[in-house]
Amino acid sequence: MARRPPVAKGKYVSKKCPECYAYVPLEAKACPSCKVRLGPVNDHGMADRLTNWRGYIVCIALWLFLALYVKWAFF
Repeated sequence: MARRPPVAKGKYVSKKCPECYAYVPLEAKACPSCKVRLGPVNDHGMADRLTNWRGYIVCIALWLFLALYVKWAFF
C-alpha cells in the first residue's frame, strides 16, 4: 500500500515562488528553479521572500570603509 503524502495544515498544499512563480512544496526552503530562499506561505498562496541580512551588512560595512577612506585620504 502506498503512503499518502502529508496533508498541509493550512488551506494550501504548495506555495508559489515570488521570483519565478513556480509551484514548490510547502516545506521547501529554496526554489528549485531560481534558487531564491523562500519563507512560509502567506494568505495568498505566495511564499514570503526572506531578507538577505548578510548582503545588507556587507553593503553597510563597505560604505563605512569608503567614508573612512575618503576622510583619511583627503582631510
